[in-house]
Amino acid sequence: MNEFIKNMPKVELHMHVEGSMEAETLWKLAHKNNYAIEYNSIEELKAAYKFNNLTEFIDMFMLGTRVIKTEQDLYDVCMTYFEKCVEQNIRHTEVHCDIRTYVDYGYPADFVINALDAAFKDAKRLYGITGGFMPCFIRHLGNDVASKDLDLMLPYKDKILAIGLSAVEVGFPPSLFKDTFQRVHDAGIKVIAHAGEEAPADYIWSAIKDINVARIDHGIRCLDDERLVDYLVETQIPLTVCPYSNVALKVFNDISEHVLPTMLEKGLNVSIHSDDPAHFNAYLTENIIGIADHTSVTKTQIIKMAHNAINGSFASVKRKAELSKELNDYVARYTD
Repeated sequence: MNEFIKNMPKVELHMHVEGSMEAETLWKLAHKNNYAIEYNSIEELKAAYKFNNLTEFIDMFMLGTRVIKTEQDLYDVCMTYFEKCVEQNIRHTEVHCDIRTYVDYGYPADFVINALDAAFKDAKRLYGITGGFMPCFIRHLGNDVASKDLDLMLPYKDKILAIGLSAVEVGFPPSLFKDTFQRVHDAGIKVIAHAGEEAPADYIWSAIKDINVARIDHGIRCLDDERLVDYLVETQIPLTVCPYSNVALKVFNDISEHVLPTMLEKGLNVSIHSDDPAHFNAYLTENIIGIADHTSVTKTQIIKMAHNAINGSFASVKRKAELSKELNDYVARYTD
């Protein structure tokens, strides 16, 4: 099974660019850019990647943003992730990176957009990897900031795949951002949102009813509401589940406790992703293997989720057909 998963062509739909920054890269950028960090060696920094709580994770994630000083730095971080995609047979990926953090550091709005757009173009040219960039509004900064961020993004909308909602969930339901996301829809940009990871199922309902999402990141708390489960099964709204992220951030104590098998049994449109792979020491392949090794999920369900990821992506109809054929051909060859 593990060998099958390693070599299987994959699609990633939920990954934050800075969350792919390994300790070695953070160390290198800090020293290149003369940014003082409190760690005296790479070994110390690697040890700090083992988080005890959400605060420690956020602190390290933000440190990763601070050592980035140029578009080239961010481009390099993204290209390092694409190199990992080649290793893991990820053929299409859709990644998050917010604008606001860098604007608050004093950089122009196109700092992130230019870096990621250039990286995706080179990933396609060099590796045949397709996908795109999905900035997120930082929900705990409120709707006024989100509205300002949208103003900054709209001139570059042709370089944006979708706009999402992320960061501190509890206390900041999607309904607070209803008017700004209506402007996103009016601009013809797809909408996604982190919902139902730590906050209750009501936040998922809000993402559906108040901002009309095309896809939900996480969504695991939907199981608390039978009516919501029925709705999600009927509509087949994609849910991008990140198993080792849920464990690292103490949603579950162990991967064996994850609710993904139950979600599959109920017929939900779920797929597996990595979220912040360097910080949680698990890229896409490791997340899938972890679920396969430690839960009741079967090979057939692994293949089903791989198809769910393709179908839940924002790739073109043609590209989805190519990805589906590649996966089907792989499964057939492996079976033979």
